[in-house]
Amino acid sequence: MRFPVVRNRLLLLHAAAAVVLFAVAGVSVWRLIRFSPDPIGAAALIGAAIGVCLLPPILYRFYFLLRAGYETTPAGALILRFGSRREVLPIEEIEEIRSGSKIPDTVRRAAPGWLDMWHGQVDIPDGEVMEWMATDRGRPLLLLVTKRRYLAVSPASSVEFARCITDLSAQGGLEKIEPESAKPKPVFAEILRDPPAVGLLGPSLAGGIALGAFLTAIQPGLPADQPFRFDASGIPTSLGDPGRLLLLPLAGGAIWLINAVLGWWAWRKGQRPPAYTFWAVSFMVTAALWAASLSLLSAK
Repeated sequence: MRFPVVRNRLLLLHAAAAVVLFAVAGVSVWRLIRFSPDPIGAAALIGAAIGVCLLPPILYRFYFLLRAGYETTPAGALILRFGSRREVLPIEEIEEIRSGSKIPDTVRRAAPGWLDMWHGQVDIPDGEVMEWMATDRGRPLLLLVTKRRYLAVSPASSVEFARCITDLSAQGGLEKIEPESAKPKPVFAEILRDPPAVGLLGPSLAGGIALGAFLTAIQPGLPADQPFRFDASGIPTSLGDPGRLLLLPLAGGAIWLINAVLGWWAWRKGQRPPAYTFWAVSFMVTAALWAASLSLLSAK
C-alpha cells in the first residue's frame, strides 16, 4: 500500500507561489518588451529577475511533494521516498510506533527547516539521533522506533499507516529484507549555509540585476548617440544607441550563470577552493561591469 505524506496545504502554498512568480515574471517581461526603458521598466526588470530566480526551486519543491510518500510491500518492506532520497526499512525491525503525547514537543520543534526539504537528522531528548522524513510536525507525525534507528514520518492517513505496519508485523513469515539507504548529498543546502559562498554568489547576482535596472532606468536621459569608444586623447570614436549598454548586464548574467554551475560542480566533487574561485570571478566581473558602465556614462 502507498501512503502519501501530509501535503495538501503545502501543495496549495507552492502552487500559489508558482502562479504569483510566473505572473510577476510574465508581466515584467511584457512591460520590458512593450514599452521603452524607463524607471518603471527598471522595476519590471527586477520583478522578472526575481521571478526567474525563484520559480525553479518552487517548482522543484512542488514536484518533490508530489513524489514523497511511504509504501509497504507484502514481503515486509517499508519504502520511504523523499525527492531523490530513498530508504528501505524491514518492517520486522520496527519495535514501536509512537504518536501523540509519546512524541516530545522538543522533537517536533527540532524538525529540519525548509533548506533540508523536510528530511534530515535531529537530536531527541534521550541522547539519540532521529532521522526526519516528514512534512508535518503536528498530529499526523509518527515516530518509528527500530533496533538501530529512529524515523519520523507523517503519512496523510496516520491511523491506516500504523494499522498496516502492525498487521504486517503480526502476520509473521515475512521475507528477509536488506535495509537500503540512498541519501544524495544536499549540495544546494550546503552552499546556502556557507557564508563565503553566499557572500560571493549573492552580491554578484544582486549587483548584476541592479546594474541592469540602473541602466534601464536612466535610458530616457541619455543622449541619442552614446559614446562607447575613445581615442588616446579621450575623443569619442564610436557612437551608438544607448540601449547597447544593456549588453553589459546581459553578458554579466551569462558569466554569473556559467561560473555558478561550474562552482556547483566543483563543490559537488568536494573541491571547495575551485568553487570559491569560480564564484569570486563572477563577483569581480560584476564589479568590473559596474566600473565600465559608470565610466562610459561619465564620459563627455
